[in-house]
Amino acid sequence: MRQTLGRRVAKRSGRLTPCAWFALLTALLAPGVLRAETAPAAEAEREPTQAEIEAWLKARALPDTRDEVTSSEEAPPPPPRARGLVLEAGLGAMGYLGTLKHVSPTSPLLHLQLGYEVFDWAMVFVEGDLAYGSTGYANPPPQPRAYSFYGFGGGVRFTVRPTERFGLYLQGSIGAAEVSDDVLIVYGYRSADELSPYYGALLGAEWYQVSPHLALAVSGGVRNYDAGLSRLRSSETELAWLGLVSLRYAF
Repeated sequence: MRQTLGRRVAKRSGRLTPCAWFALLTALLAPGVLRAETAPAAEAEREPTQAEIEAWLKARALPDTRDEVTSSEEAPPPPPRARGLVLEAGLGAMGYLGTLKHVSPTSPLLHLQLGYEVFDWAMVFVEGDLAYGSTGYANPPPQPRAYSFYGFGGGVRFTVRPTERFGLYLQGSIGAAEVSDDVLIVYGYRSADELSPYYGALLGAEWYQVSPHLALAVSGGVRNYDAGLSRLRSSETELAWLGLVSLRYAF
């Protein structure tokens, strides 16, 4: 159609005025311009789908709950380890209940224990102790002197756990101990510097931490050192009390 119109225009081009030329160009270009303008308008007037409407309503109505979901789905901390190798280190004090209480004041005590939990409720262990004492309560002469009291042994611990984070235990041990030199011989303890047997028991409580490997413990007990610390011309049994605060690590 445009070619026919063009041929007709070419035949009559000599007789067309400028106004006629303008009207002719407008008629030829108008359809393309209208199509270009109406296409975006048609797209803008497109009706939204049902899925788009529902998604928009949900986004407007519901709060952002991503943080709440994350916090509610966090896993609880793992339970404490109850089997395997256990290392325990403690600091505390050792005092004397026999005649030695009139010679030596309460001594600082370092306790180290390595055990293996065979069952949830039973552990076998070896232990070592080092206490620093003095003859500060004895009447001179001689003047007060310091000494070390050390020993090693082994035993068994039995544990009950009323809750997942709390435990109670009772342990018994036997071993050997001695004083580092002859400081106590002057006061009648003739076997103090010889390695002599001891036995005793501790009662303690454990608080298991969020980490399944760690626990804090407090304990106290009594030991019998009469074999090495018996005093001449005395019938008293040489006992010692122990108090400890310990850190436990389960591998």
